Amino acid sequence: MGATPHAAATLWAARTAANTEAMPASSPLSPSFPPPSSVPRTPTLLRPPQRVYRAFFTDSTRWERYRPRWGDIVISTPPKTGTTWTQRIVSVLVLQSTELPGRLMEISPWLDFALAPLRTSLATLERQRHRRFLKTHLPMDALPLYRGVSYLVVGRDPRDSAVSAHHHALGLGRAAGPPPDAADGDTAPWHPPVPEDPRAFWRAYFTRSAFPWEGDGWPYNSPTRHLRSWWEHQHEVDVLFVHFQDLLDDLSGQMRRISAFLDIPVDQTRWPELVAACRFATMKRQRRRMLAAHLEQTVPTFDFFHRGTNGRWRPWVGEAERRVFEAAVRPLPADLRAWLVRAP
Repeated sequence: MGATPHAAATLWAARTAANTEAMPASSPLSPSFPPPSSVPRTPTLLRPPQRVYRAFFTDSTRWERYRPRWGDIVISTPPKTGTTWTQRIVSVLVLQSTELPGRLMEISPWLDFALAPLRTSLATLERQRHRRFLKTHLPMDALPLYRGVSYLVVGRDPRDSAVSAHHHALGLGRAAGPPPDAADGDTAPWHPPVPEDPRAFWRAYFTRSAFPWEGDGWPYNSPTRHLRSWWEHQHEVDVLFVHFQDLLDDLSGQMRRISAFLDIPVDQTRWPELVAACRFATMKRQRRRMLAAHLEQTVPTFDFFHRGTNGRWRPWVGEAERRVFEAAVRPLPADLRAWLVRAP
């Protein structure tokens, strides 16, 4: 079964105490820019948030109450690009065990999720003695950035995330039902209705966003702007880019890459078990251990872990859809576009 989460927490506490005294510049835990001769125990704020994101599903101001610890891991992803998958990978690496001390989405909270109780998430983080890992769908400029915190940024070909977003949005919309009647003119956050027709959704996804300063990603935020925000400033913080397709092609290799970035040694005797726990089929079988309790009444009505495959966009795409997609990704830097878009 491997080491218990408690044992992993003890090891991390000991290593953190040692590392905070004098961490060599070559350590993957240290930021990518030159560190001072000694590392403070409290992360240093590099830059406060530059923009506020607030919509039916997100509120970036909730990060104002985040109190970082040295070694925290923030998993920053556009919606439907492998977020839960990456959380699961980080969980087995941090805990060195396939066992979870709670539901994955609760021990790795989504702080900017507007519909979850923030106090509960913060209390959970405060109690944790293992290395903490959090999830966000916010781009770089909507987050407080810290030296001493590691950032994992996950991307997926936007055509694949569009298909996944359509399935997800339809499922959530059907589960939630129509919005409640407003009282005294107030409106509650509610998932907007999305078209059943995949081509109509495709056109909406690649031409607008939930936020007026973005150009794609509807009914959520933009995957292209999200990734660009990190790509253009990747040398300013401790960040690793991970691609969904690379996880599909070589899960073990990508997990080793993430482990090295996070300065977590690989135990060869335990490794096959840890990798097996992160395969999509395993996660789908263990979905109740993955999902937060507040989702249990909603998510059972649709398949949250849908297929975990790429290329399902091909039957959707004619010439008009191809042009819409190309217009959405054309503004990206050439190297980011080459990394992100994987199939012709």
